Amino acid sequence: MSKNIAIIGAGISGMSTAYLLKDKGYNITIYAKAFSPNITSNKAAAFWFPYHIRNDKRGIEWCNISYNFYKSFTAIPEAGISMQHLIKVLRENVEDKEPVWIDFMPAGSLRVMEQTELQPGVARGYDITVPLIETQIFLPYLQQQLKHSGVTFIEKDVDDLNEFANGFDIVVNCSALGSRKLCNDEALIPVRGQVALLSPKESMNLYIDNEKPMYVVPRKDAIIVGGTYEERVETDTTEPQTIERLLKNAYEIFPELKQQEVIGNWAGLRPYRPEVRLEREKGTNIIHNYGHGGSGFTLSFGCAETVKNLVEEISKENS
Repeated sequence: MSKNIAIIGAGISGMSTAYLLKDKGYNITIYAKAFSPNITSNKAAAFWFPYHIRNDKRGIEWCNISYNFYKSFTAIPEAGISMQHLIKVLRENVEDKEPVWIDFMPAGSLRVMEQTELQPGVARGYDITVPLIETQIFLPYLQQQLKHSGVTFIEKDVDDLNEFANGFDIVVNCSALGSRKLCNDEALIPVRGQVALLSPKESMNLYIDNEKPMYVVPRKDAIIVGGTYEERVETDTTEPQTIERLLKNAYEIFPELKQQEVIGNWAGLRPYRPEVRLEREKGTNIIHNYGHGGSGFTLSFGCAETVKNLVEEISKENS
């Protein structure tokens, strides 16, 4: 007899979890207060990279699993995923902390750039092949795939995980910042990220400069110029002076971007936690999967794989 599973949250964590569980014969219902495109996951620049996850070594396996999943989606044009070159630079006179994130890189994905390839002021550069996830394409695609496979979507503001205990065999909590209230988790904090949007431009690599800080992500709908990392800011609104600074940083490195039209800006709240909470709650059939910070897409399918394993363990116990 198939199990009835409730997934709370329709961001990339909830959607990837549903995607991996749907082929196992489970009856899945996703509850969320909003769905794509009206969710934080839609605002993500969404290129694969271990962002603020490097102290949690479980993330190495999760990152690699996700990398391979996204790579497999590149064979499906309508999924909106492609493999791109990401240029990551380390500036001169900056303490070298780079080897930490290198541990997370899949074999063969990284090349140390030659000194002749670097801009003035850059001590070291890395050319990394990474998946770029066009959220405005991938999330609707994923949602449609889930609907076609029989997953039910219900719009609901969830206040208590226990209200699902009787109607479902297993509850998977992927509620991101909602878990502060649902789980009374004070370790989970919002981290605001602000970005500017420029008109699209072809033939441009992704770029990260942590010291500016600055990143540039060319997508089909816009060039995303970021970003900020503002802990404990509760409002997902942008500030004109911050957007101006982000654009100034980008123009200094890429003067050609001045030719692009500024078409908008946005902000989102990342659900940051010192460690991702991915575990079965003791004495219950509730599985928690939240606190991914700025690495939601990077960790998504890897964490979903762990959730799937926990679901199968519970199913065996109750069979």
